[in-house]
Amino acid sequence: MNSNNKYFFIGIGGIGMSSIARYYNNLGNKIMGYDRVKSDIVEMLSKEGIKVFNNTDISLIPDNFRSQDVIVIYTSAISHNNLYLKYFISNNNKIFKRSEILGKITENTFCIAVAGTHGKTTTSAILTHLFYKCEESFQSFLGGILKGYETNFISTGSKYSIVEADEYDRSFLQLKPQIGMITSIEKDHLDIYGDFKSLKEAFNLFTNNISGTIFYSSEIEGLEGLSYSINSKTDYYARNISVEENGYRFDLIAPNNEYINIEFNQIGSHNLLNAVGAFSIAHYLGLDENKLIEALADFKGVNRRMDVFRLGNKIVIDDYAHHPSEINAVLNSIKDKYKDLEVGVIFQPHLFSRTKDLLDDFAKVLSKFDEVYLLDIYPAREEPIEGINSNVLLEKIICKKKDIIKIESINQKIESIESDIIAVLGAGNVANSIQDLKKKYYEKSI
Repeated sequence: MNSNNKYFFIGIGGIGMSSIARYYNNLGNKIMGYDRVKSDIVEMLSKEGIKVFNNTDISLIPDNFRSQDVIVIYTSAISHNNLYLKYFISNNNKIFKRSEILGKITENTFCIAVAGTHGKTTTSAILTHLFYKCEESFQSFLGGILKGYETNFISTGSKYSIVEADEYDRSFLQLKPQIGMITSIEKDHLDIYGDFKSLKEAFNLFTNNISGTIFYSSEIEGLEGLSYSINSKTDYYARNISVEENGYRFDLIAPNNEYINIEFNQIGSHNLLNAVGAFSIAHYLGLDENKLIEALADFKGVNRRMDVFRLGNKIVIDDYAHHPSEINAVLNSIKDKYKDLEVGVIFQPHLFSRTKDLLDDFAKVLSKFDEVYLLDIYPAREEPIEGINSNVLLEKIICKKKDIIKIESINQKIESIESDIIAVLGAGNVANSIQDLKKKYYEKSI
C-alpha cells in the first residue's frame, strides 16, 4: 500500500492525518480528502497538490475515486454517520483507522514511539530535529508543525520511524515499537477510558508492545528502563540549570559521560525536560554527541508551543495547552521568565467531557492568573453535556477580572487586557482566530 495507489482521507486536516497524507503523497500516490475546517494545514496540503473538500457532498468525488481500489483512511474524531465514510463502506472499499495505517507504515522500520498525556509532541519534534541534524535515515510523523521545517512530516529515509503514540481511543496499542517513551501519565480522555485506572492500564499495555528499551520521565512510578529528569539524579538528567534570555544553559549527565554548558533556546522547564528525554533516546542509539549538542541549541520549537510575540508593550503567548497541568506549565514558564509581571489568560476549553471531568482542576489553575477570559467550550467530536459550559467554569474561578467572551471579539480583548502578558490557550479554533492579528501587529520577540 505504499505507491501508485489512491487514498481518500476523511478528516485530512487533522494534525495526525495530514502527516500520513503527506507520507503517501511523497511516495507518488494519488491523494484526496475531506475536512470540514478550512485551516492552514488544509491550505498547505492543497499547495502540495492534494485536493481537499470542505463540504460533505458525494458528487464532489471524481469518477476515478469511486472505484473499489481506493484506500480510505479516517480519524477517530469522524462520526460514523459521515457521508463519505458511509459511501465508501457501501462501496466495499478497504477502510482503515489512522492508528491502524500508522502501525502498518512503521512495522518494517525501527520504530521510536513517544507516548504521554503531555509532552509527546515537543519531545517527538526535538527528537526529529536531532535525527535530521545527525543525518540519519528516518521518517517522522508529528502532532505539530515543526518550526524551521514548516511541516509535520519529515523523511530522509526509512531506517527509523519517529511517531507520537496517541493514547486517545487506545490508538497507541496499534504500534509495535523497538523503543518507547512515556513523558507523563495524567487523568485525561475519561470519555474513552471511564477512569484513571483504565487509562494507566492502557499505558501498561503500550509498554508491553515495546520490544526494546523504555524511556520514561522520573515522575512516573512503576516503570523499568532508562529514566530522565531535571535536577534529580536519574539515568539522564540536567543540572546546574540557569535561565537565559531565550531559554536555558545547563549540564547534561548521561550514563558514563557528562556534557557541560549546553544551550537550549526554548522557554519552560517542561520543554527542557522534553529536550533531556529526546537527547536520551538519540544518545542511547549512538548518534553523534557533538551534533546532538549543537542541534539542541538551534531547535526552533513547534507552532503553538510557547509561541511568544509582542503587541506594543504587551507580550502575547500562544499555546496549545488544554489540560490543567499544561496550563500550569505555561504559567510557571511565564513566571520563571518574566517574574513579577501581571498575566492574563484567554482560554478556550476543549471538549465538554474534559471540562466536566477536570472542572475543579481547571478552576484552580485558572484562578492563578490576574485576568481570566473564557471562550465557549470547543466541542470537537462531542455533543453538549447538560450543565457543562464555560459559565459553570467561570463561577468556580476566583479572580477579580473574569468574563465570558465571544471568539469574534478575541482580538479586541487581547488589545484591551490590562495585564502585561496575555496567554492565549486552547486546542480548538482559538489559534485560527488570532492569526490575522499576529501577521498584522506582532513581532517575534523571544
